[in-house]
Amino acid sequence: MYALAYIDAWAVANDICTRIGRRIRHLRLTRGMTQVILADHAQITREHLSELENGKKEIGARVLERIVASLGISLSHFFDDRSFRF
Repeated sequence: MYALAYIDAWAVANDICTRIGRRIRHLRLTRGMTQVILADHAQITREHLSELENGKKEIGARVLERIVASLGISLSHFFDDRSFRF
C-alpha cells in the first residue's frame, strides 16, 4: 500500500512540474521573450529554465517568484486558471 501511495504522489508531483513548466513557456512566448532573456532576468541559467519548462526539474518558490516577476505578473496571476488552463 505504501509503495502505491508513493507512486501516486510521484505522478502528481511530475504532473505539477509539467503544468508549471508549460505555464512558464506560454507566458514567456506570449511576451516574445527567449529563454536566454527570461533566464537572465530571473538570474538562472538558460539550461535550468529549459528543464523547468519541460517539467524535468521541480521549481523552488524563490525561483518561481523571480520568474513571474521577470514576466511582469504576480504569483496570483500565474496560478489564476481563468487566464490559462493548466
